[in-house]
Amino acid sequence: MRAFLPIFFSGLLLSSLAEVAARAEEKPRAAPDFKKDVLPVFEEKCIRCHGAKRRGGKLDMRTLSALLEGGDTGPALKPGNAKKSLLIELIHYKEMPPKKEEPFITPTELEMLRHWINTMQGKT
Repeated sequence: MRAFLPIFFSGLLLSSLAEVAARAEEKPRAAPDFKKDVLPVFEEKCIRCHGAKRRGGKLDMRTLSALLEGGDTGPALKPGNAKKSLLIELIHYKEMPPKKEEPFITPTELEMLRHWINTMQGKT
């Protein structure tokens, strides 16, 4: 039995080291692209009220520069900080799109938007 314990713990240690090595090799998620990933969501769910014909709250969501400029309540997003971005807050608390408007932002889309904003360092 005593001979078994060192072998057991060695195996446990090797298993742990292999798991740490595998995590270290994981690539970080790529930042979402505005035109490819973000804009299609906005086109489907937001731009009918925040675009060329209508600008609810004087917010235009068709370009990154317009989102950074914002509307009546200021910039829609804070690059590098999704938690302090009004856009995310309004979507998270289901204030946007309005309850009578569909389709709504899905949890997966919201997570993608958060990741996009958090990876926007230096784009102001």
